[in-house]
Amino acid sequence: MSRKYNGVQAHIHSLNEFARFVPCAAHTLNLVGVHAAEVSPLMITFFGKIQAIFNFFSSSTLRWEKLMKTLTISLKGNSDTRWSAKKDAITPLHRQIKEVLQVLESIIHTPKTNAVSVCNAKELIIQIDFSFLSKKNERTEGFQNLRDVGVDNIIKAAAETAIQIGIEGDFPMKRKSKLKQMALYEAEDDFCRLSSETDFGSQCNLAFDSILTQIEWRFEAMSAVSSDFDFLSGHSLSKSSVDELKTKAKNLSKIYKADLDSSDFQSEMASFKYQAAAMMENFEKSSPMDILQLIHKYSLTDAYPNTAIAIRIFLTLPVTVATCERSFSKLKIIKNYLRSTMGQERLSCLAVVSIEHEVADALDFDDVISDFASKKARKMTLN
Repeated sequence: MSRKYNGVQAHIHSLNEFARFVPCAAHTLNLVGVHAAEVSPLMITFFGKIQAIFNFFSSSTLRWEKLMKTLTISLKGNSDTRWSAKKDAITPLHRQIKEVLQVLESIIHTPKTNAVSVCNAKELIIQIDFSFLSKKNERTEGFQNLRDVGVDNIIKAAAETAIQIGIEGDFPMKRKSKLKQMALYEAEDDFCRLSSETDFGSQCNLAFDSILTQIEWRFEAMSAVSSDFDFLSGHSLSKSSVDELKTKAKNLSKIYKADLDSSDFQSEMASFKYQAAAMMENFEKSSPMDILQLIHKYSLTDAYPNTAIAIRIFLTLPVTVATCERSFSKLKIIKNYLRSTMGQERLSCLAVVSIEHEVADALDFDDVISDFASKKARKMTLN
């Protein structure tokens, strides 16, 4: 859809050369998290175990009821399309792994439990090993500093949790697979042993590298747009020289030829740099929105028309369509299969109630019902 040469982006750009493509920040970041969770078979297996635990309890009302009597936070299912759902699925287990194991143990030792449930519960207990705990802690930490120093902290936290629930807190040695060499002088049984701790660290780094690489690649278009307008912030205006501001103003004028006058814009930036700094407190920390408010507050639009236009263009560039998607999701909830025959007018009214839910929650329903009944009453009082 956003392809440069044969997609919606290319079609819109052919109709309007001034249209700028800005990827949706919410959807782009979501894809970063989704791909990082699928970077290796071990990561996929880990989230599969999370989903298996949720499926085991949610598939039976009796098991779910027993679980909820023990937990304070409900378990959540994993999602393949939303990275935030992965965090929501891990958080309850991270905080209540001991309680979940206790419920699984009680299910195994309950006499009336059928053989299939006992077998599944035992299998889930076996799957919650030290490696599982390590990855659980990895997902609950921020990835910014984990790339360099976080793996040791993850392993340490997992070891403490393992001691609490009675699991061996150590990584076993792992034989590294090696292709058989064709040279005659090399023995067939040559191999090297790879510490599982080292292997775990490499798996963590794969996820971190994937996140950093995906962010850099997917936000490339947004970075390009930001670089065109970055000189309009207080920090850039205060730190950049007049010549640098003129150069950036000239380059931006080439992109928006119909909106900005190059020579006037350059002259404006040369004087606006000092006037704005004199009129604003904490000018270096001011955002483009703060600067635009300053222009309108002191009626400087006539003095700096191109500057005001450039800031308005920057602030009105769309950065996300998540709000629109949320609207469609909400409409899908309102118009479900039970309301398939409902008229358009009533559905619209339900949508308004959903949108204005804060006002609806504050209403006294007794007064609303009484008012509705008085207007719709079909009986007349006869004297």
